Amino acid sequence: MIRIAVDLAGSEQGPAAVLAGARKARAEAPDLEITLVGPRTGLSEPELAEFKYLEAPVAIPMCEKVTRELLRNPDSSLFKIVRLVKEGEADAAVSGGNTACFVALATSMLGTIPGVDRPGIAIFLPKLNGSTILLDAGANTATSAEHLVSYAVMGKLLHQAVFGSREPRIGLLNVGAEEGKGTELCREAYQKLRTRRDINFTGNAEGHDIFSPDLDVVVTDGFTGNCILKAAEGVAEDFSAFLKEQLESSGLAGEPGIRAVYEKFSRRADFAEHSGGFLMGAAGLCVITHGRSGGEAHRRTILRAREAVKQDLRHRLETAF
Repeated sequence: MIRIAVDLAGSEQGPAAVLAGARKARAEAPDLEITLVGPRTGLSEPELAEFKYLEAPVAIPMCEKVTRELLRNPDSSLFKIVRLVKEGEADAAVSGGNTACFVALATSMLGTIPGVDRPGIAIFLPKLNGSTILLDAGANTATSAEHLVSYAVMGKLLHQAVFGSREPRIGLLNVGAEEGKGTELCREAYQKLRTRRDINFTGNAEGHDIFSPDLDVVVTDGFTGNCILKAAEGVAEDFSAFLKEQLESSGLAGEPGIRAVYEKFSRRADFAEHSGGFLMGAAGLCVITHGRSGGEAHRRTILRAREAVKQDLRHRLETAF
C-alpha cells in the first residue's frame, strides 16, 4: 500500500472538497491508503469513517505568518501530516494550506537530503504538449549558483518520475538566450550547468520559453519563480474572464459547441487544476496543492504523490546527491 497523509484543512473550499478528491483518488488507485488529518468540523462521522482519520483541532490560516510557536504546535494539521512522514507512518504528505508553514515544518522536522542545501518548490505549468516544471517557485529567495544546479538535477529527476521521460531538457531562466547574459548569479550558474554531464542542459531560457514545447524544466530563484507563477495565474484568470465576457455579449455563450470549448479552456487555464507542486530536497515527500483546489485538483495531487512514491523519487534524489 502507498500511504498518503492529506490535510483536511488544506482547501479554501472546505474539507468536503478534500474528501471528494480523496474518494476519487482511492477509487482510481486501490493501492492507496489515505489518512485524513484535520478538525472534525464540516464532516460527519460516517464520512470520516471511510478513511483513516487523525484529528488535528488547529487549522493554520492561509495568511498566518510563520512563527516559532506556530511551528511547535503539535495540534495543527500541517504539523501532524509532516510528523506522519517523519515517523514513517506515511509515504507522502499533501496540503493546500499555508505554504510558508508547510515548507518551514517540512524543512525543520524532516531536514534536507544530504547534499541539498536549500529545498525548492517545483510546480507544473500547463503548455500545449503537457507541462513544464518550474523551480524554485518560492521556497528560497536567497539563491546561489549551487542551489540552481541542485534544482536542475532535482527537476530532471521529478520530470522522469512523473512523466517517464528519459532526458528532460533543462533551461536556466535569463533575460537573453546568449551565454554571458543576465546577473552574476545567472552567469555563474550557466557555467556550472554547462559542465554537468548528468543533465540535458539546453542553455538560457527566456520568459516565453517557459511554455515552449521544446523545454521540460526551467530553473530560477525562488523570488523570480514565485513572481512568474502569480503573473501566469493572473493572466490566465484575466483572459478567461475576458473570453467569457465576449462570448456572453455576442450571444454565443449558449451555443453547445462553443460552451464546451470554453469550459475546456477554463479548466486548462485554472491553475488549481495543475496542482501538485513538490517541495524538492526535503528528506520526505511533501506535495503542495493550490489553496483554491476543489475535489478534482485534490484527486490529481494525491495521484501525483502516489506516482512519485511508486517511482521512488526520494531514493532517486538521495542517490543523485
